Amino acid sequence: MIYSIDLQPCAEKDVDDAYNWYEDQQAGLGDLFLKELAALYKKLELNPEIFSNATKRILNRFPYVIIYEITKTEVHIYSVFHTSRNPAKKLRGR
Repeated sequence: MIYSIDLQPCAEKDVDDAYNWYEDQQAGLGDLFLKELAALYKKLELNPEIFSNATKRILNRFPYVIIYEITKTEVHIYSVFHTSRNPAKKLRGR
């Protein structure tokens, strides 16, 4: 069974903000960020419990945590959160 990825609007904004910031730092760096996210999404689609029923996953090359929930057929991504930010804000307003 392949799960679908449901990227919540707040998580979409997180991704857009991160992409833009990385692109401002160096052209192409934002694309690398998106490529790593896409690889993680693919793993979650194929086997969302690959990370031991975790509700978060840290990216390999970028200091971001993905906050998500697994339901019967979907993986709901609530936040793409930079690890240097205040952890109390991970799900604020989501």
